[in-house]
Amino acid sequence: MVKSNIPEIRFPGFSGDWKKRRLAEVAHYRNGGSFENEVVNKGKYELITLKSVDINGNLVPSKKFIDSEVSTLAKDTLVMILSEQAPGLLGKTSVIPFNNYYVLNQRVASLTPKEESDSNFLTKAINRNGKYFSSRGAGTKVQNISKPNVENFEFFIPELKEQIKIGSFLKMVDNIIYLHQQELNTLKQTKQGFLQKMFPKEGESFPEVRFDGFSGEWSRVTLDKVIQKQIKGKAQLGKFSDGEVEYLDANRLNGGAPFYSNGIQDVSADNIIILWDGSKAGTVYKGFCGVLGSTLKAYSINEKNNSDFIYQQLVHNQEKIYKHYRTPNIPHVVKDFTDVFLIYITSLEEQQKIGDFLKQLDDTIALHQRELDILKETKKAFLQKMFV
Repeated sequence: MVKSNIPEIRFPGFSGDWKKRRLAEVAHYRNGGSFENEVVNKGKYELITLKSVDINGNLVPSKKFIDSEVSTLAKDTLVMILSEQAPGLLGKTSVIPFNNYYVLNQRVASLTPKEESDSNFLTKAINRNGKYFSSRGAGTKVQNISKPNVENFEFFIPELKEQIKIGSFLKMVDNIIYLHQQELNTLKQTKQGFLQKMFPKEGESFPEVRFDGFSGEWSRVTLDKVIQKQIKGKAQLGKFSDGEVEYLDANRLNGGAPFYSNGIQDVSADNIIILWDGSKAGTVYKGFCGVLGSTLKAYSINEKNNSDFIYQQLVHNQEKIYKHYRTPNIPHVVKDFTDVFLIYITSLEEQQKIGDFLKQLDDTIALHQRELDILKETKKAFLQKMFV
């Protein structure tokens, strides 16, 4: 029989039961002050506000500063969100990284670890128990949590040396995740930069950046001029049995689990898919094979043009499609979208060069995203098995 006060995974050299403690027994609680009337754009001290902690427990810039000489937060102090500004943030904590810079604003609390408590362990122990804090929120428009509810939070805790070992390990995992996230963000920003420079700006006929060996003006045509065939989705999930052909709907295209049906495949990976109805109507996809759901349309591109090139251009204009080519209220893509939406085209050779380059960048981004997702799932497993 597994004891409930011993974690499933432990570092070598540690044994014995963990002890249940109230948060008030292991950390000193303090409320923040009111500094809103003193806020400046640039200042000596940064305010810790309700926007200073994200859903993952990272400390993020509040962009609010003060110059007043007031008490600052000490390194390794925890800060906790007391008013929920977004789902999941109530009770979320982060750790102050250094001395003499951060000042605690109202509706945020500080938790200073006592002698036998480690800040990195505490923040993970608190953040993995978000249900406790969300269930004790009070208020109509905004959920707030009280000091007694914070201090009465109970959890299991080991001796200090084991806390430090666990906290340091999970902090290292967080740092690796952060670096991977930064790399992914940089790749996405790099791609956005290429999209802006590799297609002509509105009203122009030459891109800012070109591969060697290409010159001459690009021309503008309506989207229908490059389409060979339109495929209108008709499939409905409830009418299928299990099979081998993937059913494609908005949920699947946005990362949902696949369902393999007995439908007949009508879309290949080279087709461009557009979500035609719903809140995200106008969203463009590519790279899927299967049977097309009823809210989607797909397009095969004629042999004079490159499908990756056309797809990337539509992605580049995604916000434009959302703003100008959808109906109001319940969004639908306008019926004559392909007849009126203008795109740029160049020689097939240049299209292929651009399409291949941007697809390779997309593949690299997708690989980094998968690696990041695996790291996050690994961290989640550690949190489940390394705590009681």
